[in-house]
Amino acid sequence: MPQVAECFALDLVERFPLLGQNIDFYYDGPEDFLAHVFFGIEVTPEVVAAYVAEVSGVPVEERLNWRGVLSFLNRCLQSEDRVMRTVIGTSFLFQLPAPGQEGYGIVDELDDGLARLFEVARPNG
Repeated sequence: MPQVAECFALDLVERFPLLGQNIDFYYDGPEDFLAHVFFGIEVTPEVVAAYVAEVSGVPVEERLNWRGVLSFLNRCLQSEDRVMRTVIGTSFLFQLPAPGQEGYGIVDELDDGLARLFEVARPNG
């Protein structure tokens, strides 16, 4: 039976297939899904890259809907599931670019729940 973190990740890639191209690499055995690694290596960089490409006006044939991903993650926080909250906080929000780095502007795009959790995960920005 899949764990919460795995179901959460599978739900995400079902909605945003571009994020799921390498999801099979994040299984450490048939029942061990490495959600933190998946988010840190695949999800966060892809979301930030899509944001940077859009705000820079770079034409991309197929672009990830980064706003949709942020909205999805924000909705997931409403469930108050501790596992999802931890994955989102430590492996997504904490990994966002630092002030002065390319893509840091995405922080200004975080909706209510994500913005509050970002303040907890990275109180200094």
